[in-house]
Formats: sequence, C-alpha cells, structure tokens
Amino acid sequence: MRVLLTKDVDNLGHAGDVKEVADGFGRNFLLRRKLAVPAGKGAEVEATRLRDAAVKRESKERNEAQALADEIGNKTVVVRLKVGAEDKAFGSITNQDIAAALKAQHRVEVDRHKIDLKEPIKTLGEHQVPLRLHRDVTAHVNVIVTQDR
Repeated sequence: MRVLLTKDVDNLGHAGDVKEVADGFGRNFLLRRKLAVPAGKGAEVEATRLRDAAVKRESKERNEAQALADEIGNKTVVVRLKVGAEDKAFGSITNQDIAAALKAQHRVEVDRHKIDLKEPIKTLGEHQVPLRLHRDVTAHVNVIVTQDR
C-alpha cells in the first residue's frame, strides 16, 4: 500500500514522504490515526507542498527555541525544599517546580515537558538541569535548592 505521510512517523519517515507500507500497518495504524493518507494521482504535488510546509514550520520552531535558549542562557533559579533533622528531605523538586520557579523569578514560560530532569532532585545544593527546547536546541538552567524548615 502506498501512503503519503501527513505527520512525522518514527522509524518510517517525515511529513510529505510517499512510502510503501504493509496493508495492515497502513489501514489499521497510519490511516486510523490520520498520520497518512492513501497516495493517489496527485500524491507527488501534495507531498512537495507538505514537505515545504513542514520545513517552514520546523525552521520557525527552531528559531523560537533558539531565541528562548538565548534568553534563558544559564540563568539561576532558587527553589526551596522542606528539610527535617539531619538534612532529610521531605518531598523533591520536579520539572513542574522548576517551570514554576522560572516563570516566577525570570518571567520565562517553559513547558514542563521540555525540562529534561531524569529523576526528581532530593538533595540540597546546586544542580544543572538541561532543557530540551527543540530537537537541535538545548539550554541549561542552574537550580539552587535551599532548605525551607
């Protein structure tokens, strides 16, 4: 089955590509989820239009992400963590806490899903947290965790 991809599909191709896929995969997965349309007679023209639109959108998103990365550029955020006796932490600092702190302290709004925190921070001190703003753009934020008794 020949299909025209309308969105990027992992391990298959990018939007605007015309691909030959198995019938079941095309019918049950790609077409159902509106990731592709059957490739008909005007598929090549439609493919070039989709590819051009995807390239334009991609460059716009990359430029916006780069502008945001330049604005953030190693800013420092102070977050408080409740600490008990013997510096035992109650709770942790998550990517949602870091996003809220960035918004409150620097007036920069970052989606919490773009904060690349492997696991929540449970220790006091300074931590460097990467932000994946785009596939090609990465920025870093210094997070200082202080105690809040």
